Amino acid sequence: MFLRYFMVLSLLISSLFCAYEQSLFEEYSVTLRTVNKNRATIDDSPSIVVGSSGIVVRRFGNSQETIIAKAIVLAKDGISALVELRPYDALAQNTFPKLAIAPKSGDEIRLNYLYERSLIVAPDYDNYKKITEFFPKINWVHPDIPAAYLAKKYTPNPNVKDFSELCSINLTGLILFNIEKNGYFIDCTSFKVVKTFTLTETNDEKQFITPFYSRISSNIQTSPLVIGDKNIKDYNSYYKQLLGIK
Repeated sequence: MFLRYFMVLSLLISSLFCAYEQSLFEEYSVTLRTVNKNRATIDDSPSIVVGSSGIVVRRFGNSQETIIAKAIVLAKDGISALVELRPYDALAQNTFPKLAIAPKSGDEIRLNYLYERSLIVAPDYDNYKKITEFFPKINWVHPDIPAAYLAKKYTPNPNVKDFSELCSINLTGLILFNIEKNGYFIDCTSFKVVKTFTLTETNDEKQFITPFYSRISSNIQTSPLVIGDKNIKDYNSYYKQLLGIK
């Protein structure tokens, strides 16, 4: 009897976990209802999260479409959601003219864009491995890649602008910050928290790696032209301040 109960409970937990993943990272599409300069409204939905971002798409006929803007959800009230419209510059090319198409009512907005890809900021290998295994459906960018970029820029203390550049270069929609016992999914465009979770176990007694776990973090040095040590002294305090959390 106990074995049967345990098996049913395990299946239930597994199904809930799958549903959790889908509801968190599934792309959501809706049409712009009204547009006023760089603000627009859309119909609200439980799938819409304040701080999430996406793209605005203009269709030309049945098979042609192009991205004309970025969008960030600013607020929602259960009926409508307010979004901010920004130029889409992820694929900008200086040799080509900019696409001068303003969003209008009826254009499609796709939220949670590129949420299937994420950077990860973890203090050590154990937490990095635990988190990436817990979210197997996310395509995690290996931390060696952003670490190499920071090493090239002589930046051992990445700020919001640096992370924004890393998101753009690696075509990611999210950054996962592991701070103390919590995980914070940050939208790359708004840099707002869109989801949090708690780790059941942490490794508080281990030495944290800064600016984050990678196999080449020790190679991220300050430029010889910069006076003073710019390395992160306290991993948790630094990222709490960067994200504006307590």
